[in-house]
Amino acid sequence: MGKPDQDAMTAVMDGWLIKDAHQYPMVVQFEDTDAGGIVYHSNYINFAERARTALLRLCDIKMQKLIDRDEVIVIRRVEIDYKRPSQMGERLIITSDEFEMTKVSLYMRQTVADEDGNIRAVLKVHGAFVSISTGRPIRIPADVREKLDAISEEAASL
Repeated sequence: MGKPDQDAMTAVMDGWLIKDAHQYPMVVQFEDTDAGGIVYHSNYINFAERARTALLRLCDIKMQKLIDRDEVIVIRRVEIDYKRPSQMGERLIITSDEFEMTKVSLYMRQTVADEDGNIRAVLKVHGAFVSISTGRPIRIPADVREKLDAISEEAASL
C-alpha cells in the first residue's frame, strides 16, 4: 500500500472549508470519556483547540514560525454551552465560523455536532496575539491577517 500524497493527507487530517466555515472531523476516543462513557466536559475545549490548530495549518500559518518570531496566540476567553452528551466512538464535526478580527484579537464560534447535525456544544472563543517575551498584546501580524482574510474569502466563494 502506497503512502498518500501530502495534499490528500492535509485534506483528511486538517478538515475542509465549506462556505464561510472550517469543518474538522474527529472520532471520540476512550481517553475522551469519563467513567460514565460520555465525553468529559473539558475535552470539548481540547476538540475545539485541535480544530483551530488545523484551521491555522490550512491557512499555512505555522505555530513554530510564530513562536520563533516571539508571537503567539493565546486564548483569553471561552464560553461553552453544552447541549447534549457525546459518547465513545461517535463521529463529530467541529465547525469554526463567525470569524472576526480586531487589531489584536480573533473571535470565532465553534460548534461540536454529530454527523447528523445534532449539536453537542457551542463555544465562543476569544484569542489574542501576544509577545512571548513581554506577555503583552501585539497587533495581529500582517502576514497572519492576510492569510486569515484570504482563507475567509476562499471559503465564502465555495
